Amino acid sequence: MAKFYFTYGTDGQPFFGGWTEVEAQDAHAACAAFRAYHPDKTEGLVNCSSIYDEEKFKLTEMYRESNFGFRCHEIITLRREAATN
Repeated sequence: MAKFYFTYGTDGQPFFGGWTEVEAQDAHAACAAFRAYHPDKTEGLVNCSSIYDEEKFKLTEMYRESNFGFRCHEIITLRREAATN
């Protein structure tokens, strides 16, 4: 699974600063998982500041230092288990 980072600004989003990590098979699935917990406030616009894949996020100052003094607020994962009969 890949990691995607949904970052926050200072107003009107689920958290002040920091980010949410989402583990999913691709960006489309990551956005769907994020939206399950944090619905769009404006239809069609994900309720965060920016979305990064892991490679790009690790190049940011946010990853190295913090985002408005905060780091990861939550981790959302997609998991599937086969049922045994």
